[in-house]
Amino acid sequence: MATDSDAASPGHSTESIVTAYGYLSEQAALEREAAEVLSGKFDECTFDKGYVNQPLYACLTCTQPPAKYQTSASEAEPPSDPAGMCYSCSIECHAGHNVIELFTKRNFCCDCGTQRLLPRPQPGSGNSRCCQLKKLRTALAETENTKNKYNHNFWGFYCRCDKFYDASVEPGVMIQCFVCNDWFHNDCIGKLPEEDDYTDYICRECIAKYPVLQFINSDKAIYGKVIAGKVAELERSSATDTAALPGNSGDSDEPARKKARSEMCRRRRDTEADAGKPFDMFMADGWKEHICTCIECMHEIERDGLVFLLKEEEVVEPEEDDTRTESLYESALRQLQTMDRTRAVDAAAAYHSLSSRLKEYLRPFAVSGAVVTGQDIRAFFDNQKI
Repeated sequence: MATDSDAASPGHSTESIVTAYGYLSEQAALEREAAEVLSGKFDECTFDKGYVNQPLYACLTCTQPPAKYQTSASEAEPPSDPAGMCYSCSIECHAGHNVIELFTKRNFCCDCGTQRLLPRPQPGSGNSRCCQLKKLRTALAETENTKNKYNHNFWGFYCRCDKFYDASVEPGVMIQCFVCNDWFHNDCIGKLPEEDDYTDYICRECIAKYPVLQFINSDKAIYGKVIAGKVAELERSSATDTAALPGNSGDSDEPARKKARSEMCRRRRDTEADAGKPFDMFMADGWKEHICTCIECMHEIERDGLVFLLKEEEVVEPEEDDTRTESLYESALRQLQTMDRTRAVDAAAAYHSLSSRLKEYLRPFAVSGAVVTGQDIRAFFDNQKI
């Protein structure tokens, strides 16, 4: 077989030559890339886990955005509802589709196979329009995950500037709001504290929407005063007496609604917050311990679905797949070792037979010194299928 130093023989362009070393190197590079991108197992959907925090994906092939979020003039189908799916379904059910990553979302149940998201099978796959990991579930296509929340992220748009996110051309850094899970461009936020001075960002939209956030009395907070649409000034909180309330530790396993409620409201009261001026908040580690848990504030927290503020959040991640670090050759050897002796012997015999036929096929090339091209190899394997 040709080496990288061999010259192309007449009738063969250098672009069509496939060397053994080049092929194996390319294969190894593809396997490494796949191991980095798809490092987890994808044989189980998270649907049965219910509403959990998990990495999500959206399929722009199986859903159609409204006119506002269409990125191509060719999108002529009527708009559909947005939908999200788990890591496994993004691979098993939507391979080859235009899938976008939504990163981690809170309290979400996989939509794949439900009335919001019926996967479109690849031509010739033989698959029906159902989730390939939930085939045995009856009436799944009529199911709706009523507790899921959707926003413009599910069409690939982020930030208050409402622009489509393309990682290949995105020049700046994006920061996720701890509350709404939307992502914001650093340039759209404005002035930022030093990276080591905060762990969580809360956007001005969430602060305006939820008063219980607006009045957190915490020395862990840095307030970003918004002027002309961007943070222009940073001010550290001057809060005092911010010791965590009994039972209000964010890492407690006790249900939030059962935690101790203080009788005295600990909200901060200042003229800027009362005046309703917009501001962002940059919070250092431990800030959730200072959230007020008086009866009134707890009522607001439960009413607004903010109970996650008072408990440690667990993210359901795909189970790590150790085989992703193996080459195809190593994986085949490992599978061979797990077979019973009869099947292992049959597999070894089939491999030996294929190897012998390939050697015979290549022998004339070796004798004549002709270059083996990709087309030659494909012709060999096509003949094996007959």
